[in-house]
Amino acid sequence: MHEEHKLRLGDIVEIDGEAWAWEGVRRGSEAKLRREGTDDDWMVISVPELLAHAGSARRDAGVPLRTSAGDWPSDVLDMEKHLLEAFQGIPMDPTAIGPRPQYNPAATTQEQRIASKITEMAGTSLARSRKALFNFWNVYRSHGVAGLDARMHRKGTRRLAIAKADPRLVAVIDRVLDDRRDMPTTTRRHCALLVRRMLESMYPGDSVCDIKGTTLQGYINERDAGRYSFDKATTRRTAANSPDRQHFSGNAFRLGAVCEIDSTLLDVQVWDDKGNTYRPTATVLFDVASRVPLAWAIHADSPNGFDHALLLARAIVGRKAIPGSAAAVLSGSATLPVALMKQVNPYLDDDSLAVPWIFPHAITIDGGADFRSATFEAACRAFGITLVLAPPNTPTVKPHVERNFGTTSTSFATWLAGATGSSVANRGKRDKPTLTLDSVRLAFETWITTVYLNTQHGGLKSPLFPGREWTPNQMYAALFEVGPGVQLPFRAEDFFALLPTKPRVISSEGIELDNRTYDSPLLAELRDRSLTGAAAGSTRARKFDISYDPYNSNAVWVRHPETDEWIECWDTALDDKVAWMAAEAAVKLVEQFGTGESDETPRRVELLDEIERRGRSDKRARNRHVRAQAAASAALGPADPATEPEPIDLDRWSDPADVNDIDWDSPDYDIVTVKEIGT
Repeated sequence: MHEEHKLRLGDIVEIDGEAWAWEGVRRGSEAKLRREGTDDDWMVISVPELLAHAGSARRDAGVPLRTSAGDWPSDVLDMEKHLLEAFQGIPMDPTAIGPRPQYNPAATTQEQRIASKITEMAGTSLARSRKALFNFWNVYRSHGVAGLDARMHRKGTRRLAIAKADPRLVAVIDRVLDDRRDMPTTTRRHCALLVRRMLESMYPGDSVCDIKGTTLQGYINERDAGRYSFDKATTRRTAANSPDRQHFSGNAFRLGAVCEIDSTLLDVQVWDDKGNTYRPTATVLFDVASRVPLAWAIHADSPNGFDHALLLARAIVGRKAIPGSAAAVLSGSATLPVALMKQVNPYLDDDSLAVPWIFPHAITIDGGADFRSATFEAACRAFGITLVLAPPNTPTVKPHVERNFGTTSTSFATWLAGATGSSVANRGKRDKPTLTLDSVRLAFETWITTVYLNTQHGGLKSPLFPGREWTPNQMYAALFEVGPGVQLPFRAEDFFALLPTKPRVISSEGIELDNRTYDSPLLAELRDRSLTGAAAGSTRARKFDISYDPYNSNAVWVRHPETDEWIECWDTALDDKVAWMAAEAAVKLVEQFGTGESDETPRRVELLDEIERRGRSDKRARNRHVRAQAAASAALGPADPATEPEPIDLDRWSDPADVNDIDWDSPDYDIVTVKEIGT
């Protein structure tokens, strides 16, 4: 850019119709302006704002400044060389001794040089007409390369079409769109009709009522931005609750400082104990800082406040390992700080699941009756946990757990037999659930500890290294060393005290509960025993109180009446029933998703190829079967028509003929001799 066109101190800048003089710069980024003609009227704005208003006091505001890197586009620099050669004879090659013959000013005219340049650039991206080259040369002489760049790469000022609309029309459109927040979703034509009717009632006979239909529809589309007036009603209500201000990040940087809890239906159908199909409900307590699920539960029915209190207890105490998931125990974790976790929470051991232990300091809940129940509130109050109630119709207040449900659907439920999809529209024609609720629970445990906690999460980024994503286990390990949390005197007895109980007799086979048998070697002293002296099987026998977890049928607990020790009794059929399922689920999840290491590639493609191959094979077998049936039917020919039944002549049998009157030679009688019978 030429020196006489640069912005200098003292230049006059016009801002909102007033003249201001640029007097100086403060803090290196703020421009100090003085109103022209005054001595004490000052204004401070940022330097980018100053350049946006003026660009330069002695050049057009549309001519940009040189970029921070100092490099102009390559086509602009090439055009500069062509212009200098065509109008001044300066060679394009800086090492050339003299100009080329067709561009030598001493031997050619300017028109000849322009004609030669047009012929030379023809067929290239820089091809221009004679008039365009003269325009480029005039701009280049006035504003240099900056003006040439502005001419070749025009940046038109975009303006909303509604900016020129009547303010009364804009006010009516906004009023109609605001009224549609709680209305059912209708068409844009319906909204335009409401706007016209309101205009005619408010301004009868005014020209504002004669707006064209296409123009009105364009105005409605522009004012509808961000309102979702013609999308889903739930989306529209959620967007209406969004504050009209700048959005801030909801991330937390301390473990347990911000937690979220919510429930949803899993996108999979399962069998219940009676063979009926249904979709279970999953509840997850989620930590925002590390994206780690503190605790979870899969319910057959809708959960209540008591269920959430048990969920909170499992989060604080730590979960025991489920048989069959030995690869997910705490001792096998290479990422988690196992030794430090055991010091903070002494109830963790090597058999605990490899799930990070986090104490929730604050939990965000919605307005559901189960979360606002007195039982769950009392459990949180007992441990000093703050409950944060989200406003109505605002799932965005707890977006992390809501997004985690989407991950569960796409990365977990999709791979299970009986997956239903996220909506009815995504559901298959026939649903064939083949898993039980226990199988889904075991698979979910394995998926979280093996896949999810070791997979890079898009929301876990460090401000110092924004280009790298971290896994939940890695983020937890880093944050845990900084602030592991506060140890609470929460014992196993406190957890068992929250469990429901049922009276049962401890027989030789063990404990019968919900069609399952539980047993333990430590029950030897309590078998067939009655503290009342009556027979163990009689109605007067004293039954022991058996504590059980409604959503974990793998074990029950009984308290010894003399030593007060808790005895853990496992399902006797657990090994035969679920050991193979858990092992198979662990193997398949690792094969399909990998263990979460960055050098492993999930084997989803192989699985999908196998599924498609089996589908094609089954389809061919079915077609062969249909063709075979059709061929067999054609070989048999048409079926014989049914004959009409004939009534029996009862009169003939009621009045038989005399033996002497029988004509034995008549063909009506077939005489069989003794000789014939013998042969």
